[in-house]
Parts: sequence; C-alpha cells; structure tokens
Amino acid sequence: MFYRTEPGLFFLCELISDPNIPEKFKEVFPARRRTRDLQNENALGISRDFLRRWREGADGWDLVEMLADAERHEAVRYLPQSGDAEYATLWTFSLVRRNDEMLSYRVGRYRDDREAFANKRTIGFPGAVTVSDRSLFSQDDYGATENALRVLLLDLDLSSQSFLNEKLKKPSPLFTFEAEGDDGVTVLLVVLEWTCPDWFEPTTRKLSLNDPCWLDLSVQPNNIDDFEPWSKTTLRRIVSRELAKE
Repeated sequence: MFYRTEPGLFFLCELISDPNIPEKFKEVFPARRRTRDLQNENALGISRDFLRRWREGADGWDLVEMLADAERHEAVRYLPQSGDAEYATLWTFSLVRRNDEMLSYRVGRYRDDREAFANKRTIGFPGAVTVSDRSLFSQDDYGATENALRVLLLDLDLSSQSFLNEKLKKPSPLFTFEAEGDDGVTVLLVVLEWTCPDWFEPTTRKLSLNDPCWLDLSVQPNNIDDFEPWSKTTLRRIVSRELAKE
C-alpha cells in the first residue's frame, strides 16, 4: 500500500515507522474533495438572529470582531452533521492574487454539482470551517484563516515543502457577506486573499483545474454572468475597491 506525500509522489506505508526515513516523507498529502463533502465534520455555525442584529447595528463585517460579539451573546457553536436551521454555517472563500490579477477557473460538475455553480467560472476556493480547524494559534477566528490556507494548499497541489526557501504566508481576510449555499440555505462567507509566490503558475495538467486564467482587477469582466453567485458578489466588491485606490 502507498500514501501520497506530494503531488504525483507516493511512499510505501510499511516504511512510515522507519526511523531512518526523513519526516518530510511521512507527511500524508490529502486528496482533493468535492464541495458537497467539505462539511462532513461538525461545522461552525452563527445564530441567524445574531447575524440579523449584527447586520443592522454594525458598521462593518470584521470577522474577529463579529465572532467575539457572537461569543458574548452565546450565538456561535459547532453544529451536528444534520445542521441547524437557526444557524448559518461559516465558509471561507479564498482568492489567489498575483499583482493586479486574480486567478480564475471553471467549476467542473464533479467538483460542484449545484445548478448555479456547475460549469461556471469562479475566483475562489471554498471551505467549510469545522471543529478541526481551530487550534491554540487560531482562537480568535475559530481557525478560519487556517482553513483557508489548508484549502488553498490542497486545491493548488502545494505543501509546506514547496516553500522551503521562503515564508508561507496565510491568506488575509477581506470582507464577509451572507450568500446562498446548498438548497437555498444562507451561509456566512468569509472572503480571504492569498498572494501567491512569483514562481507559481497554474496548469491544468498538475491541478486538474478547468480553463485557469488570470483576471485583470482594474476592470470588471464583461461576462460577469458567466461566474457563479459567490464570485459575482466578490468580484463586484473587489473591483470597486481597486477603482477606489486609483
């Protein structure tokens, strides 16, 4: 039996306990998952009543500030796998940036078979924040940033070994908004931005991404309706921010 240690690299399972084998060959590199499978663990949920009050009274949607306030009101908890209609699950939506460009690709039906998402273009990599994302080093945001980084490394076929000569930077939260998830149920979406290394270039052969390309952020795409709903909202906000800088 073999296990995956890097994109395209596999190692014998029977050698994992060998003390003479370097640790870098013992780190299991997980396989990519479908969007619908991302929420199998206990997902983080925010009370919908709390979100409604927060939306009406807050000046912005700072993630850490919102989660701290939700804690004070006992409005945040991990949900059972069956979910809870009174709570919105927290999702990350991670963008990959290169100077003034954003990575875009087309969503395959295997990856996401929701009607509004399948075969549409997207600019993000989604992940549901679960109980396994929070650690001693990510208390304030319940592990949302850690989740976003893990999703990016997984979907871009990267690992910590890819950054031996440079620091692996975490994605930075940009903004948060409510969006429609599965079966019309609203989720809370945290949009984060990750600046990729200069050497990174997406290829369909390596990443199994459909039609990857770089979008110019100085203008809004002419074919905005070709994008799935989460990307539409995100693109409009991103382009508005870029134009405001000029």
